[in-house]
Amino acid sequence: MAAATVVVLGAVLVTPAAADPVPPGDAITAAQQLADLNRQAEVLTERWHYTLDQLSARRAELERARADVNAAAAAAERARAVQGQYRGQVDRLTNASFEGARLSRLSALLVSDSPQDFLDQMSVLDMLAVDNKQALDRLTGAVAQAQQAEQSADNAAARAGQAERDAAQLEGDLAGSRAEMDRQIQVVTKRLAQLTRQERAAYTAGGNIHFPINLVGSGISVMAARAALSKQGSAYVWGGDGPITFDCSGLVKWAFAQAGMPGLPHSAEEQARMGRAVSRSELQPGDLIALYSPISHIGIYVGDGLYVNAPQSGDVVKVVWVPWSQVTAMSRIG
Repeated sequence: MAAATVVVLGAVLVTPAAADPVPPGDAITAAQQLADLNRQAEVLTERWHYTLDQLSARRAELERARADVNAAAAAAERARAVQGQYRGQVDRLTNASFEGARLSRLSALLVSDSPQDFLDQMSVLDMLAVDNKQALDRLTGAVAQAQQAEQSADNAAARAGQAERDAAQLEGDLAGSRAEMDRQIQVVTKRLAQLTRQERAAYTAGGNIHFPINLVGSGISVMAARAALSKQGSAYVWGGDGPITFDCSGLVKWAFAQAGMPGLPHSAEEQARMGRAVSRSELQPGDLIALYSPISHIGIYVGDGLYVNAPQSGDVVKVVWVPWSQVTAMSRIG
């Protein structure tokens, strides 16, 4: 399954960047055209984040698998040593039986000089039988344990091999996707520099950078929303994950880390899959709002139909109305 996922990623990551269109003559159209270019760059950036997250997961899986290989190999070695110990005990008991310890009740009675002598010989016979059965049981258990440990070592080695192949392929994919992303970002950066003051005002219009931080509620999600709100006015930068600059998923990642949940993926799509899905009527401050299909933008709900997000290049972290027609996922973490 992992290998199939990697192949699909490789197919979707390397998509041609859009050509830089001719600048329009009016501010509103220029702002919309740049927003469209930004959207294309955001898709590529979020796919880049997703692939990086997948690569990190494969590398971690590889390290775990290698550790499991070593642990399983050591367990198999110990099990084989125990197996050898019990096998020697069984061999000694078997040899003792053939050397005369294997008495029948009749032969014990015939050679006994007294009733007490008979009882003593029968006691030795019973003890030998018990010891032999216990040794055989232990040997059987040791053999099974050794086989299981060896199978675990083989399975761990197979997992390590697959994780290593997946990581190598993802690393190859990253080079191509990074180049596409960088080309598209250059298009956006160039167009931003060409905007007039009026066009830039139209491009960044709307939103609030003074939304109250003191949200009502408790828990990780509300704490994360407060942290995100504390960064209102911070610049949007591709790949930024704080504490100075942010992209959309970088803001979510940073905010939840401040709330005591480090280690969130830096991918809007992966973040949207975390926690549990909620409906619009269930939304509470701190819930995640994800946009588009495939998901390439994300923010944190702050109540009353508003969410805080890092919107686009050339803009800043701010609170805006949720564009409900573009929402494709809503979820709650914690």
